[in-house]
Amino acid sequence: MSNFESDKFTPLVGYWCLPSGHLNDDDRHIFTDLYLPILGTEAFSLYLLLWEKLPNKEVVTQRKSHAELMSLLGIDLKRFYEARIKTEALGLIRTYQKKDSLGPYYIYQLFEPLSPDEFFKDDLMSIFLYEQVGESKYHLLADKYAHSDLILKDSHEITKDFLEVFQLSNSDLINTPSEVKNTQDSYATNKTNTKKPSLNEQEIPQLDWELISDRIQQLFRIHPDNLLENQELILNLHAFYGLDEITLIDLIGKTCDIVKNKIDPARLKKAVQDRFEKNANISVRQQADSEPEPVESDNSQLNRADQLLLKQARSLRPAEFLAAQKQKSGGFTGTVESNALRNMAMKSYLSPAVLNIMVYYILQTSPTLTLPLMETMANDWQQNDVKTPEQALKRINDFQTKSRNPKRRYNNKNRKVEQATDWSKVKAKVPAQTNQKNEQDDLQNRLKRLRNKDN
Repeated sequence: MSNFESDKFTPLVGYWCLPSGHLNDDDRHIFTDLYLPILGTEAFSLYLLLWEKLPNKEVVTQRKSHAELMSLLGIDLKRFYEARIKTEALGLIRTYQKKDSLGPYYIYQLFEPLSPDEFFKDDLMSIFLYEQVGESKYHLLADKYAHSDLILKDSHEITKDFLEVFQLSNSDLINTPSEVKNTQDSYATNKTNTKKPSLNEQEIPQLDWELISDRIQQLFRIHPDNLLENQELILNLHAFYGLDEITLIDLIGKTCDIVKNKIDPARLKKAVQDRFEKNANISVRQQADSEPEPVESDNSQLNRADQLLLKQARSLRPAEFLAAQKQKSGGFTGTVESNALRNMAMKSYLSPAVLNIMVYYILQTSPTLTLPLMETMANDWQQNDVKTPEQALKRINDFQTKSRNPKRRYNNKNRKVEQATDWSKVKAKVPAQTNQKNEQDDLQNRLKRLRNKDN
C-alpha cells in the first residue's frame, strides 16, 4: 500500500458520514449516467453505500468500523482506498481524520453530484467522460440532459415576483430582524463549497493571452469577451495536451462557429482529442546526428547518447516522443499506452521533458507503457525534487548503480529491472539474445536428426 500508511488506516478504524445536501432520485440518475463511467463500479458503489450509512439516531461513539464497509463491498483495504480517492478527486467526498477516547476515525463529508449543466460545462469532467464513453455515447448523454429554450421564443413572460404575492411589513423590509440576521450569519459561516477538480495555475506554463486574443479577433472576428468565457477550457486543454499559443489559435479557427463568430467548445475539445490520437501514431522524423544544444555545466560528464536523448526529450511533446521511440523498436502506440500517457500528462508536476525521460527508461525495460510503473516513478521523482530531464536521468542512473536491494528498484507488477550503468550497456545485451536464438536453432536441428534416425 504505497499511497497510504497501512498502520494508521486499517479495517478496524471507525468512520462517520456527514451529509452536505441531500441525495435524491434525480441525483442518482445523474450519478449513474455521468459519473459511473469515470469512477468505475467500486468507487460508484462506495459513494452510494456511504449515503446509505448516514447516521439516524446514532452518536459518534457508536460508529462502525471500515471492516463493515469492505465486507459489504467485497473489497480489501487497498481497493477501498483507491475507490475512495476517486470519489474525492471528483469532489463527491471530503475526508477528515479525527481522534477521541475510542481512538482515531475518519469523517466522510458527502456532496451531491454536479447538475448536468455544471458537469458538461466543467472541462475536466466532460473531457474524461468523453474519453471513457466515446463520441457517440457522449452525444447521447449530452442530448439527454440538454434543455432547449427555443420554445420560449416570441413568448411574453407574466411571472409574478415574490413581493407581488407575499406581503411583508415595511419595517421588516428596511430592518432585518435580529434573529433572522443571526441565523443568516451562522449559515454563511458554516457553508462549505463543493471541491471540484482544478489545476494549479502556478504549475502550468503561462499562455500569452494577448497574442491569442489579438489573432483570433483579426483572423476569425472572435471577440475577446468570448475568449474569456472559454478561458478555463483553453487552460485545461493547454495543460492536458501541451498546446502552445499558435496551435490553439489554429484549432480555435478550425472549429469556431463562423456564423456567430464564437468559439465552439464541443468541436474544439473533439479536435484537440483527435489531434492527440493522430499524433500518438504519427510518423515522426528522426532527428539528425547534429551537435547537441548547449547544455548545463553538469552535463559535460554525460556521454553523447545521453546528450542527444536530452535534446530530443526537450524538443518533442510526449505523444511525439513516444511515437518516435516506438518506431525505433518497430512497434506502434496502443490505446492503453495513449491513455497512460494522457493520465500522467495531467499530473502537472511533471514537465514534458521529464515525462519523456520516463517514457524512454520504461521502454528500455518493457515493450509498452504501463500506468502503475509511471506512477511509481513519478511519486519517487516528486519526493526527490526531480524537475529537469537531467535530474531525471541522474535519478535513473542512481537507481541502476546503487544498492541491489529490490526495494530500491522501480518495478512493474514485481518484475525486476535489469541492472545497467548506462544506455549503451542496455543495447550491448542484444547480441546475447541472438546467440541464445542460435543455440535454440541448433538444439531443434539435433532433435530433428534424432527423430529421422529413429524412423
